[in-house]
Amino acid sequence: MMKLLGIGYQKIGICLNFCIFYYLENAKLTECKTYKHARYKLKIGKGRTLVSYRKLRYFLITPRLQRLLISPNTVEHMAWHHSHDTVNGVMVHPSDGESKKYYNMVHP
Repeated sequence: MMKLLGIGYQKIGICLNFCIFYYLENAKLTECKTYKHARYKLKIGKGRTLVSYRKLRYFLITPRLQRLLISPNTVEHMAWHHSHDTVNGVMVHPSDGESKKYYNMVHP
């Protein structure tokens, strides 16, 4: 389904107990450091493919944002926090809290 949308993902092996990602410095490990559980399922048959017990599918943020920015309606919603009118003393969005904080710093 994700292939049809043009959004790729990266598969990252994780421990059966969810305690370690086999990524970056842990990419070459074959068992969990904490529980000593094997990373891969036992091989059955002639296949040489290693299969992780669990996999995380990491969706890259750049293609996801690019897909969201294609539609003008979505762009309007994504930029709402920047373009909406604030009412002094009323917080509608977390960005209102930042603007109030900035306003108090500039106008003591």
